[in-house]
Amino acid sequence: MSMTSKPEYVATAFTNAWNRHDMDEFASLFASDANFVNVVGVWWKNRSEIEAAHRATHQTMFRDSRLEGDVSSVVELAPGLASVHYRWTLTGASAPDGSPAGVRNGILLLIAQEGQSGWHIKVAQNTDIVPGAIAPAGAKS
Repeated sequence: MSMTSKPEYVATAFTNAWNRHDMDEFASLFASDANFVNVVGVWWKNRSEIEAAHRATHQTMFRDSRLEGDVSSVVELAPGLASVHYRWTLTGASAPDGSPAGVRNGILLLIAQEGQSGWHIKVAQNTDIVPGAIAPAGAKS
């Protein structure tokens, strides 16, 4: 079984395209009608919007960034449809004033759909892990 035949491929490919700052490859990971909500709640509603936003930020605040992480969960939702949780760490990003933004951590949820050409991201929801946030009793972070 090739890596592209598994839903977690999209998280690995997302990271690889991000780290090469290759927004053509990045955009190709998404279905044409994909939805993506970023860490501050901006909602892009198709591949073109997702690509344009990421292309702009990879020319500025994410130009020198590096994304690393691990797939922490893959859940089959239906045949050919899966959720993928990816815990990430981002380094090298800049703040709006150009100063170093510091290290960020988060969780990316991808809903991946299998098609004839492999898995594509249909829905993405990104969440920053807020340092010092208090989780409810019994919750695992």
